Amino acid sequence: MSRVAVFFLLVVAPILAVLLALLGVKSIPTNPLGWLLLLVGVAYTAGVVIVYFIRKQRFWESALDGATAHEERGDHSLWFITLGMGAAFYISPVEYLYLSAILPRNAWMSFSGVGLVTLGIALFIWARRALRENYSGHVSVKTGQALVQNGPYRFIRHPAYAGQLLMALGVALGYASLIGLLAIPALLLPGLVYRIRVEEKLLAEHFGTQYIQYMRRTKRLFPGLW
Repeated sequence: MSRVAVFFLLVVAPILAVLLALLGVKSIPTNPLGWLLLLVGVAYTAGVVIVYFIRKQRFWESALDGATAHEERGDHSLWFITLGMGAAFYISPVEYLYLSAILPRNAWMSFSGVGLVTLGIALFIWARRALRENYSGHVSVKTGQALVQNGPYRFIRHPAYAGQLLMALGVALGYASLIGLLAIPALLLPGLVYRIRVEEKLLAEHFGTQYIQYMRRTKRLFPGLW
């Protein structure tokens, strides 16, 4: 991973996470989704402090021993996804707090958003637990790495990205943000598709026929669709 990307994850992202938590606190009196934004913001910041500064682990790398066999150069997919997630997670509460309503702001929208975000977090955690030491925030494959096909990976090939998509959709819907909802097909989905293509190319090169067969049995993000 590039030094710029590492600096972003260790310095810029925690600052943005604190900002997200503050937006959550600001919206709590009128929207229950604020509690989840507060939780996500605090959890990321605390996670960086504990994992990197206390445990001295590079959380963007796989915990497996061995050399990196294949990896994405330039971290372009990281920036594309960050742009889309940022638009959904930050513009949505800002629109809700400071701009006039375009979409209806009611309890149905708020609690639907809470449900989607909760589902997205649960799916992401499930995928993370299934990967265990194979997890890497940077698109890369190490020698000796196993192809995970258990847990949510039995049904789709990229459940963690599906979880991120659900979270973004939940935040935009819960805050009744038209800009946030438009940002998902305009920014986030193209970013996810790009990252999936980069990742699947590396995995196919590394695992060969095993991954090709896995691709034939499963869809990418949406079971039975794509």
